Amino acid sequence: MRRLDQVSPGHRLRVAVGGSTLPRWRRRGIYRATVAYRARLAASRGFRFIQVDASPDSKPVLARLGMAPVATTIPFVWNRAASGEAPENPAGA
Repeated sequence: MRRLDQVSPGHRLRVAVGGSTLPRWRRRGIYRATVAYRARLAASRGFRFIQVDASPDSKPVLARLGMAPVATTIPFVWNRAASGEAPENPAGA
């Protein structure tokens, strides 16, 4: 996880952003240790909740850490061409 963001000042929720483990390094406890560390870090800073937006593959790991699913997100991909917006001009073009 690259960042541990606070949702907004005064809230007791942190959002863990940007976590993954390369396939050759999986099944060694790296993801679990990283999530556990981030949870401890958030708790030490007074945050009561941590949100992890994770794939179904992460569900068993997160459950073993005591996390429970509370919502489901639906990912959307924006297609610039279909939206009618002109493509970005590449740098230097």
